[in-house]
Amino acid sequence: MSDAVTWGAIVTAIGALATIVGFWTRYSDRITKAEGAAAAAGTAAAEAKRASEAAIAEVKRTSEVAIADAKREAQAASAAAAELAAKLYKVEIWSRDEFVRKSSFEMVVSRLERGFAELKQDISGRLDRMTDRIETIKGNPPQH
Repeated sequence: MSDAVTWGAIVTAIGALATIVGFWTRYSDRITKAEGAAAAAGTAAAEAKRASEAAIAEVKRTSEVAIADAKREAQAASAAAAELAAKLYKVEIWSRDEFVRKSSFEMVVSRLERGFAELKQDISGRLDRMTDRIETIKGNPPQH
């Protein structure tokens, strides 16, 4: 029986060894696949990181360009507004110097009315004198 126990121990040891080898090969394959998947995921993550960094850099560059354009347009608009303000000031000064105020205009109109009234009286007086002279000439023939 001692041979049977020895053979039993050998068979058990071979079975245990086969179990260990089988376990190792099955899980070794799974570990290898997991390591491969992890490496692929790491590569994909690295590529995604590079792509996102490139996208962030592009967004920054684009926003800097847009900000520069906006600043340039704001400066141009500011310059145009300053030019318009200067032109408006010139127009205000010109209109102040060229146009008459209401009180000044009314004073000139009243002076003109008085002047026309005096002129009318003067012309009426001269017409009356001319009429008188014509009457005297008609009544008295001229002497030559």
